[in-house]
Amino acid sequence: MPFYALIVTLLITPFITLPLPAQAQYPQRIVSLSPHTTELVFAVGAGDRLIGVSAYSDYPEQAKALPVIASSQQINIETILALEPDLIIYWQQGNSAADIKQLKKFGIPVYPSKTGGLADVATQIEKLGQILGTQATANLVSEKYRQALAKLRHDYKNNPKQDLFYQVWPTPLMTVASDPWLQEQFQLCGFNNVFSDSPVPYPVINVEQVLVKQPSVIIAGSVNDNELLQWQTWQSIPAVSYGNIFRINPDVSHRFSPRVIQGIDTLCKIALQAQKNVNTKH
Repeated sequence: MPFYALIVTLLITPFITLPLPAQAQYPQRIVSLSPHTTELVFAVGAGDRLIGVSAYSDYPEQAKALPVIASSQQINIETILALEPDLIIYWQQGNSAADIKQLKKFGIPVYPSKTGGLADVATQIEKLGQILGTQATANLVSEKYRQALAKLRHDYKNNPKQDLFYQVWPTPLMTVASDPWLQEQFQLCGFNNVFSDSPVPYPVINVEQVLVKQPSVIIAGSVNDNELLQWQTWQSIPAVSYGNIFRINPDVSHRFSPRVIQGIDTLCKIALQAQKNVNTKH
């Protein structure tokens, strides 16, 4: 068995329904079905092989010029087939299982990117490097990521402990509970997520529930300041009275990619600023 076929078979099986074609080269025509998988393909040095991406694949800049063949709700299977990809990379927790099942019927090799905690980014990068034949680049990127993450843990290990309400979406009001991707970021920066005990990973709540929790910091994953305006009238919430209402870029902090390092640094600096605001009020 050629080296490429062996590697891809080991990593992708049992996610494909038909054997991979025997070929000596690595995948050259790649389709990415989520923004974070697009970023990962570029990160391992194979961005020039992408022939189709999902909506909101806007990083790096080159990704914006690629054909959009999917969204979070729907995959354009006919367009994908017309592109004749030799590998499809999808988001295991995000893309429709029915759509992926349909793609498998056509015998196209598929690879599932499973998002998890912060350490899993480096693992995903290394796996993609093996599949795409860019191990040297992938290993350098993963090691750089691990070092940067370790530095953040060291630099912010003494951050003050503060109760946080994190707004994922304003209408309906939605927060995050047990999702390890965001939870680990909060914990690294010293935040206690006041809704971490919710049985639902992304619960829909109301303002009164936030009022009961009395968070000292409110942060929204948003690019729009207007999504935070509703809190200004709730002076009985400590975060509001302290002036501790902030936002972070969700495209950086929410995506499972090496860029999260920037997001964590911003989040931890917000934690330090929030504590300064509390101290000033006292």
